[in-house]
Amino acid sequence: MEHIKAISLQHTLSLYGNVLSVVFYDVTTLYFEASKEDDLRIPGFSKDGKHQNPQIVLGLLVSDGGYPIDYHIFEGNKYEGDTLLPVVDHFSGKYHSQHLTVVADSGLLSKRNIELLK
Repeated sequence: MEHIKAISLQHTLSLYGNVLSVVFYDVTTLYFEASKEDDLRIPGFSKDGKHQNPQIVLGLLVSDGGYPIDYHIFEGNKYEGDTLLPVVDHFSGKYHSQHLTVVADSGLLSKRNIELLK
């Protein structure tokens, strides 16, 4: 998984002259047609209306051109607002930028998350 992330990040950085100043973050849910859950695939809020199915939550960070630069997979019952900071922190650990603007929808940019991002 980390190898795929590294390839994607390096490709995107090469397109942007190794400088990123803006990233976009969003979350989706992916459900499984399975009757059993496990530690990762857990029923939760489903954007596809499949609340009864085991699912995962996928957080994706992309460049301003829409190129993927990082992602993270969370348990299916994880609240999407709690996914933003782990993904941004993980990315910041790999890519050291003096100033990075994070754009996300209002469901992710709670007052608490904005304060922690600052």
